[in-house]
Amino acid sequence: MTVAMARELMNSARYEEARQLLAGLLDEPATDRLRAVAHGMLGECDFGLGDAASAIEPTTTALRMCEDQDDRAGIRAYLENLVEMHRYLGQAEPAANAAERVAEVLAREGEQRRAAWRRRQAGIIRAGEPLNRVVVMLDGGVRCEVGDVPAASGVSVTFVFERDRITLAPASARTAEGERLGSAGQFAEAYEAFQQAARLDPYDPHAHYLSGLSLLHLRRYDEAIAEYETTERLAPGWFHCRTDLWLARELAAGALTPEQYELFYLLEHAPLPPHQKVQTALAALRATPRLAPLYLFHGQAMAALGRSPEASYRDGLDCAAEPDIRGRLLVALSTAVKSDEERRSLRAEAAAMTDGNLVASAMASVALRAA
Repeated sequence: MTVAMARELMNSARYEEARQLLAGLLDEPATDRLRAVAHGMLGECDFGLGDAASAIEPTTTALRMCEDQDDRAGIRAYLENLVEMHRYLGQAEPAANAAERVAEVLAREGEQRRAAWRRRQAGIIRAGEPLNRVVVMLDGGVRCEVGDVPAASGVSVTFVFERDRITLAPASARTAEGERLGSAGQFAEAYEAFQQAARLDPYDPHAHYLSGLSLLHLRRYDEAIAEYETTERLAPGWFHCRTDLWLARELAAGALTPEQYELFYLLEHAPLPPHQKVQTALAALRATPRLAPLYLFHGQAMAALGRSPEASYRDGLDCAAEPDIRGRLLVALSTAVKSDEERRSLRAEAAAMTDGNLVASAMASVALRAA
């Protein structure tokens, strides 16, 4: 009962209260299995509170007890926790060692693809893990590096960001609340929630990224620029932070009006029917014919209507000075052209970009391998 109550508290990010319950449990007689669980949960509480260094000792104790009990599920869980705790602390060697041990456990359980991912992860951690990169999620939720995707065409993949640290749970909870507020148009309140999240986890880029978005809506452009610059520092290429930073600078300089930005936001985020999106994009292009992202949105809407988006994507590339949006346009155009040679050329350019859109670059790389 105490463990269940502690877990409920942890699920609500009430880690201090959960910690007190678990410490009391360890002061009383209990089975070895229950004590292992309590130690492991204490480690989770410390980690959730942002004290990864303190989390290692109870997690290591839980791991040792599970090893004594031959509790394979516990061994795997606590090794995986140790990987993340050491990564969060920037401790490459112990993080890599723990990842290799996870790989051994997975291999013994017959999960060879997941074991391969963990071995690959260990090597990347030792070599110096990037702050942010894109990896591929294969069928069954198995991750692999972009360069390791099977070359055969027809493989179903999803592209996801992989940071060198996970986001702490309390920060994720405040960010989710900020997103709820932002969806309701309460941008000032959303901004405060995102700032709280950023204080709870100083390494988390997403709270700064969404702070920047809120500030754009609040027309506080210089502050938005600072938030997007922080996002780029913490996780280079995070989502569309590079395009959004460029937009914030254009707004701050007066090269783009707030009304024009609102149209841009509507086209990118609102679930408009394709025919309405085409008309909205055309109206926006009449006002700002050199705003490259508008051509991307127009082309996507044209494609959704079964019409050729090629001209829109080409027009966008003609005026795409910002690398993030250029990468997205290159990949979009590569799906619309008829020439195999041009398709390969467009994808090769997108794949080679290091300062553009990371997902677009990864998509181009995988497509080149499958061709």
